[in-house]
Amino acid sequence: MKQVSVVIVGGGLCGLMAAVVLQRQGLEVTVLDKGKGVGGRLASRRLRHGEAVGCFDFGAQYFKAQDPLFLAWVEDWLNAGVVKVWAEGMGTETGAIRSQGVKLYRGEPSNRSLAQYLAQDLRVVNQERVNSFHWQDNVWQVHCDSGQVYPGDRLLVTAPLPQTLDLFETSAIKLPDYAHQTLGAVTYDPCFSLSLLLEQPSLVPDPGGLWLSGEPLAWMACSTKKGVSPQGYGVTVQAGPEFSRHHLETDIAQVIQLMTEAAQPWLGSAVLASHLHLWRYSHPQNPLDQPFLFGDFPGPVYFGGDAFHGGKVEGAALSGLAIAEHLLNSLAKG
Repeated sequence: MKQVSVVIVGGGLCGLMAAVVLQRQGLEVTVLDKGKGVGGRLASRRLRHGEAVGCFDFGAQYFKAQDPLFLAWVEDWLNAGVVKVWAEGMGTETGAIRSQGVKLYRGEPSNRSLAQYLAQDLRVVNQERVNSFHWQDNVWQVHCDSGQVYPGDRLLVTAPLPQTLDLFETSAIKLPDYAHQTLGAVTYDPCFSLSLLLEQPSLVPDPGGLWLSGEPLAWMACSTKKGVSPQGYGVTVQAGPEFSRHHLETDIAQVIQLMTEAAQPWLGSAVLASHLHLWRYSHPQNPLDQPFLFGDFPGPVYFGGDAFHGGKVEGAALSGLAIAEHLLNSLAKG
């Protein structure tokens, strides 16, 4: 019997969770990701200035685990030492506590480490940008800018939905009206995420995270107090959606200056180095309640990711697990 092959577009948590489950069941899985490393918004980076080295989680800051299925995975990750509890609740600038009593998890030593752990036994091709799909001879052909073509019996697309719809349009694949309307109805907030390497410790209070008013800044995290940057001082500063949307075309240096000035009350130190990243599709404003969308369009294709299952990190993980379960059940039924 021919081994079933699956091509997964996007190496974020949804794609990785699905890939792990499917590969464990004997399927041939290939994960394609346009980035240098896996993880999507489970993103971490380093900044250096002389002897100072800072590590930053510059995407998702933490995640919750409230669904029993996802919580079981998190327990395994805790036992493996790839995640830890950062805090139970996080402060705001007014002194109130958000998510009080709720465990907030992070990757160990950083959020990207969790993605790397999941990907360690998978076939992942990084820096591979998909540009079109074609259904030919009952097999998906996934074409990339590199010239490579990856065949698969099943296709799983986890990219932000506007990018996904653009890909299908470029591929001259017309989705049914209900599918196009469902996927096209999801709108996203952008988010500028600024990593600042500091000369001295920040003034962000314990345990290292701080929810702000929302505009111009929504969030700050002290990398050292968080535990991801033991060898250098630094903060991650994330802008609110309105500020980010307003400054999409603004010069990068000016955005850095504006965000640094707004963060000044909690810095308490000179800035040694900085790096700005734009998450153009950071947060789905209206994520779908369903875990995924599936159909023969014209071959079997799944749409999943953090726009499904209520959004956020947990939603992305549950989306990937639900896709894997559905795919395996469909194969079992023949």
